[in-house]
Amino acid sequence: MRFNPNDFIKISKELKTGCTEAHYRTLINRAYYGAFGYIRERLPIYTDGISVHREVFRFLKNSPDKNEKKAGYKLEFLFGRRIDADYKYNIEIKKFLCEDVISEAEAIILLFDKKVDL
Repeated sequence: MRFNPNDFIKISKELKTGCTEAHYRTLINRAYYGAFGYIRERLPIYTDGISVHREVFRFLKNSPDKNEKKAGYKLEFLFGRRIDADYKYNIEIKKFLCEDVISEAEAIILLFDKKVDL
């Protein structure tokens, strides 16, 4: 059976019940990858590795569709949150940020799916 990246967002919601910074950091990571994976699967991008994130952002931000363009900017911003959570141990991740990150990941997917007639 094929994996559904939306399951990462479901996991991030489950992690909201946790009360440690490790929960919060993992939640942010999973929420980002839920949105990223969902979108990446639907784009004609054939690269792998670290640059695939930048390629997805570039593709979306250069799209003639205004919703895809907006989704690209929002996804790139969420990527920054993921980088902070994964690598910047000197900053404290607060619980209130978690709900915002999950909502943003879900909103990015909805925005991407909402195509504009050109």
